[in-house]
Amino acid sequence: MEFGIRPAGEGAPEIDPKPILDGWKLLEATAIYRASGRNVLHGADGDGFSIGQILLLPKPLLERRVLSDERIEIYDCGRDDIRSGQIDRRVLAGMAYLAESGLRPTITSLKCGHGFFTSSGNVSHHSSGNAMDIAQINGVPILGHQEPGGVTEQSVRRLMALQGTMAPDQIISLLELGGSTFAMGDHADHIHVGFSPMFGENGKLGKQALAVLKPGQWSDLIAQLREIDNPVVPTKPSKYSLPADKRSSPAHKGE
Repeated sequence: MEFGIRPAGEGAPEIDPKPILDGWKLLEATAIYRASGRNVLHGADGDGFSIGQILLLPKPLLERRVLSDERIEIYDCGRDDIRSGQIDRRVLAGMAYLAESGLRPTITSLKCGHGFFTSSGNVSHHSSGNAMDIAQINGVPILGHQEPGGVTEQSVRRLMALQGTMAPDQIISLLELGGSTFAMGDHADHIHVGFSPMFGENGKLGKQALAVLKPGQWSDLIAQLREIDNPVVPTKPSKYSLPADKRSSPAHKGE
C-alpha cells in the first residue's frame, strides 16, 4: 500500500506524508494546543472538520458538502448551478461557514434566475457565480428582521469576520456597519454577499495562481523536512505548575 499526499495546485506531485505526520504526532503528544483528550487531527464536533478546515476545502468537496448539508436550504435551480460547477468556492465556503456558525441560511439566488445587471445598471456578481442572496436565517425571514442585534445583523457581522481572499467585497442589506457592508433600500428582504471575480474567464491562470509551490519545489521541501530533527517536547505538566480546580470563566467549559 502506498500512502501519499497531493498538495493543492495544478501539476503538484504526490509527496511523502511522513515528515508532516511526524509533526502532527508531536503536536498531539504535547496536549498544549487543545483540550485534553481532543485529537488535533480532527475538529471538535460533527464530522471532524473545524470552520478553518472547511474554509480550506477544495471546491469539489465544498460542492458536495453544501448540497448534502440539511442546514443549508438552496432553491432547485441554484443546486443545479452548484452541481455544474458554476459557483465560486468562496460562495460555497460562505454558506458552510454560516451553517457551522449556527446561522442556517436559506439561499434564494445564485447564478440561475438572476439577471446579468444589477438594478443600478452594473454587471452583477451573480452573473459569474460569485454571489448569493440569503432570504432567511434559521428560518427567520430577513424581511422585517433587520433590527439591531437581530438575525440579519448577526449574520452580517459574522460575514464581516471572514478575512483574506475569503472576505466578501459586498455585503448588502439595510445595514451599513463599515467595511464591505452597504445599505440599499431594495435589499429589505435579503442579504446579498458578493465576491469580485478572481481570474475572469482564464481558468488555467486561476489554477496556477492558487498553487502554493511549483510542482518540483514540493519534492525539495519534503527532502529538507526529512533532514530536520523534531525537538524533544514535554508531554506532562511541569513540576512547577499548579492545578486549576475551576475555570475563571465558563467560556472553556468541558476542556
